[in-house]
This record gives sequence, C-alpha cells and structure tokens, in this order.
Amino acid sequence: MKSKLSALIVFLAFMAGPVMSADTMIIVVRHAEKAADDPKDPGLSEMGQARANALAVILKDAHLDAVYATQYKRTQLTGLPAARQAGLTMQIREATKENAGTYAADLSKEISKKYRGKTVLIVGHSNTVPDIVKHIAGVDIAPIDDGTFDRLYIITLAKKTRLVSTRYSP
Repeated sequence: MKSKLSALIVFLAFMAGPVMSADTMIIVVRHAEKAADDPKDPGLSEMGQARANALAVILKDAHLDAVYATQYKRTQLTGLPAARQAGLTMQIREATKENAGTYAADLSKEISKKYRGKTVLIVGHSNTVPDIVKHIAGVDIAPIDDGTFDRLYIITLAKKTRLVSTRYSP
C-alpha cells in the first residue's frame, strides 16, 4: 500500500504542471540505505534494496533516457533497478575531492547537451544532491542528514523551471 501511495504522490508531482515533450525532466535522489558490509564502499542494506526497487516501480512510466550514479556501489545499486527496467546502461560520473567544486555544474552541462528534452535519473549522496538541485533548478534545498534516504526531487526544465520535492518509500 505504501508503494502505491508513493507512486501516486510521484505521479501527481509529475502532473503538477503541464510537461511538454521538449521539456527536460531530471529526477534526483540520494542513494538508498547502505549496508555495513564495507566501510569504504558499502552496498545496500535489505531496506536499501527494497527502496531501490520501489524507486524503479515509481519511475516505471517516467520513460527514463539515462540514469547517472557515482563510482560507489550504493549509488549504482540504487539506480540499477530503474536502469534495468528502462533497458539502460548506467552512466557513471565519478565524484572526487578534486571535482567536488564543479561536479554539479559539469553534470548539468553533460545532461543538457546529451539529454535535452529527455528524462534523467541522478543518484547522488547527501553532500551532492543539494548542490545538484541548486545548480540545475536554482533553488536551495535543506541539507540531507545521514539518516534521510527518502527524498525525491523532480526538476522540469522548460520556459519556467519547476521543482517538486516529495518522499518515497518501499
């Protein structure tokens, strides 16, 4: 029931305003709950796997054209169910100390060049998601604390940029 309610909320968010076929839609999420299997590069916990699968269910009718993740297992495993469902190969964009200052801008440029008028999912981290949303939508969002994994941001780039923030759960 929760998944259906979450799917309904996301559907309503997509319908919050008319989306033209030439609009670019960017969906940004933080990776799902991480496991304790590796302190440097953990995978997903059981709850995280369930959340990643719920994300794929919610986005099944979004017609994804690309899924981006960082080099870390937790972001890739979060985006993988949605990418598989859409028949896509995950795009890996490394997030490092060296590119931290330009990560969001570089990612935004790449997406606007390659995926104008398309739908893209970006899976980031608590420290990259706010910067990505700020850079793409021009809106500050609250910092994401370590225990928060349920935020979903939908940015529609058109004549007027729109940002819808919601939550999703397994």
